[in-house]
Parts: sequence; structure tokens; C-alpha cells
Amino acid sequence: MPAVAKTKGAVKKPAHMTTAPKQTKAPKVAKRPALPTRAPAIKAPAKLPTVALKPKKASAPSMPLPPPPPPPPAQRDELIAARDIGRLLRYGEQFGAHKIDVRMLPLQLGVASGGLAVFDPSAAKSFRAFDRPVGAGQFRVMLSVARTGDKERLAAIVIHVGRPPIAKWTVAHYKNQKKPKSADELPRVNVTSGWLVLLDARDGAPGAVTVPAANGVTPIEIPLTDGRRALALPCGNGEFAAYWAVDAADKPVCLVVDFDVLTQKDWKSKAT
Repeated sequence: MPAVAKTKGAVKKPAHMTTAPKQTKAPKVAKRPALPTRAPAIKAPAKLPTVALKPKKASAPSMPLPPPPPPPPAQRDELIAARDIGRLLRYGEQFGAHKIDVRMLPLQLGVASGGLAVFDPSAAKSFRAFDRPVGAGQFRVMLSVARTGDKERLAAIVIHVGRPPIAKWTVAHYKNQKKPKSADELPRVNVTSGWLVLLDARDGAPGAVTVPAANGVTPIEIPLTDGRRALALPCGNGEFAAYWAVDAADKPVCLVVDFDVLTQKDWKSKAT
């Protein structure tokens, strides 16, 4: 093995064995401050469906409130009819051997003062004005005729002054007279001439009125000297009561004068 020559001084190391120079440390970087804790995220509410709104119509200007309705009229203190007077108005109604026939007259009874009156044409003092007003107008007139075979008698006169339905029947009272206490004391008009006159109550009694002899059941119209036109009815002699048909508001529907040709037995019985 050949000897290795020793050399003086430092022995050079091969290049690949030389020591790398020391690296300088990088300057320290300041730490960033800690970020604040974030609040939890809030979810947005679910989106509601959009609804198309109709444009508002322009409102009409407000009007003042209407006045309150008037109070209902006070009920009149009248006796209730003891009979079913409405039977006299029904065509074909039976009263024992009698049968009712109703007939509308072609004429009308004119009333300007708002009230009706009756009297015996031969006695001016028998004049009676009804205390219930009916208003002004031309009122229809209907006869109620009781037929027995070929014989006819005037059973009642009907003056239509309002509209049905009828709520009740009451006794007709006269002005300036006391209210009757029972059905035995009904207000009546006394007739001795065989005729009863119906007329406008304006101006009171017209005085004595001349009428012809009665002929059947046909009424006659009488012009009075004061301008009124009266209706004379061939009713025979007697004392006769009158009745009102009134509606639910206590307004008169019609006036009926019962000529009392039907007996109590007739009212209670019907022909078969």
C-alpha cells in the first residue's frame, strides 16, 4: 500500500464537505391580535308570497246620519169587536140560511178633511163623526149583501181606507163620546128614516137631507149644498154599530157599518 504523503498546514476539505455559512434568523413577526368572536348568523325569514292588492276605490264623501225613525203610534184604547166582522167581507160566507154576496160600487167616497161621519138624513142631531182619522182621498165602497133565496138585504157597508193585512177588529168610537165599558154599550147611530148617510166629517152636520124611498139594496149619491157628496144607504130602521179593521201598525184598513140583519143565532150557526 503506497504511503500517503503528509503535508504541512490545514488540510483542505473537498468542496462538497465544506461547511455552509450560518444563516441569519428571520426577524420575528408580531402576532396579529385575536379576532373577536363572530355572532351566530341569523337566518333570514322565509319570504312570504306576494299578494296583489286591489287599489282602493275612491270613497264617496261621508253623508250625515239619517234622523232616527219616529216612534210607533200609540195604540188607541178601543174595544175589541165581539164578532168576527171579517166574515161580512167574504163572498159566499154562510150565516145560517143566509149567504154573503159582496159588490164593489162604481162610485167612490171623497174625503178631504181626513175624517168620516154618519147620520140619519131625517135627523140632523144624529150626526156622529168617527174619532179615528183616515186621511184624505177617494175611497172605494163595497156592499155586503145577505141573500136568502131570492131575497136580498143590505148586511153592511165597507169603506176601504187602507191596505191589508188586517191585524184586528175594533169597535168604532165617535168624537166627544165616552168609551163604552162593554159590548152591551157599543156606540151606535139611531136611524128612523130607513137610510144611513156616510160623508166627509168636514163642517159637521149638513142639516136635513131629502132622500127618495128605498129601492132594494142600491145606495145613492147625494150632493150637499156645502160641496160635499154623501152616500145614502138603504139600511132600514135600527141602531147600528161600526167597526174598524186595523193593521199591525194600528192604521185603519177599512170601516164597516153592520146593519144587524143577521141574528145571534145566524152568527153562531152555518148552513151545511
